[in-house]
Amino acid sequence: MDRIHVVFGATGAIGSAIVRQLVAQGEFVRAIARDPEAAQEMLPSTPGIVGGNADSPDIALKACRGATIVYDCVNVRYSKWSELLPRVTSNIVAGAREAGARLVFPDNVYGYGPLQGTPATEEHPRAATSKKGRIRIEMERMVLEAHNRGEVPVVIPRFPDFYGPFVTNPLIRPMFEAALAGKTATWPMSLDVPHDMAYIDDAAAAAVRLATDDGSYGQVWHVPGSGPITGRQFLETAFKAAANKPKMRAVGQGMYHFFGFFIPDAGEMGELLYQFAQPLVLDGSKFARRFPDFHYTPHDEAIRKTVDWYEELSS
Repeated sequence: MDRIHVVFGATGAIGSAIVRQLVAQGEFVRAIARDPEAAQEMLPSTPGIVGGNADSPDIALKACRGATIVYDCVNVRYSKWSELLPRVTSNIVAGAREAGARLVFPDNVYGYGPLQGTPATEEHPRAATSKKGRIRIEMERMVLEAHNRGEVPVVIPRFPDFYGPFVTNPLIRPMFEAALAGKTATWPMSLDVPHDMAYIDDAAAAAVRLATDDGSYGQVWHVPGSGPITGRQFLETAFKAAANKPKMRAVGQGMYHFFGFFIPDAGEMGELLYQFAQPLVLDGSKFARRFPDFHYTPHDEAIRKTVDWYEELSS
């Protein structure tokens, strides 16, 4: 019997990238999106787009019917995290359990808090200092408890910050728009601190590899990307790809607090800026041992592809 992949959050960065990856592999996908018209525009080659909101338990249960693998890729504005994300995760876990499906839970590093040495392994303490980090811990606890009770097999790929096509968050989008316009790009805190960054298509490919690998479940897997890069290196590469002279500056917490008066999500980033004030480097050796043939896109190539996408977006 063919597998049925159900992807919640199909118009988000990682959700849409996972859908594209699955479709390219010839898998059957049911893409769940709050706005099916927007999903159809983003994912024109995907026949199985379904309108729905996992905030509703009934809709989550219905969307999961017949599923083999369920992906919880739902994201909302930072200001809505505490209100929505734990409830959405609970609903998706219930849907996967009812369907007898497996669950893939893409996660970030917020739950670690400031890293206690790098490169950090999957055993790093969950010592979040931020509100959003504590929410991620709550969600991860929820899915792992379901796994440990034998209700839903769960695998957690853990990623650093994403960049690439369809990644349009308040951190990444202004950088690429500035590079294309030849204006000054900003980077949080320090231009010279190493930081792992994951190209979104690589992240999606890794999530699908883990999803379809029986031995990966019940574990957390670091997927760090093609290697640490400083803000200066990242922006210089983006400006070079855009054929413009690099212009950049680091901005501190005060600037994000100021932006928060006008752009709530920018203000919400303030509590996460510690990630850019010290090295954020993940140990990806566990994933590399499991999948020795997995290939990360080099940053220069991935950044060029991202510049090309943003240029097309603006035309």
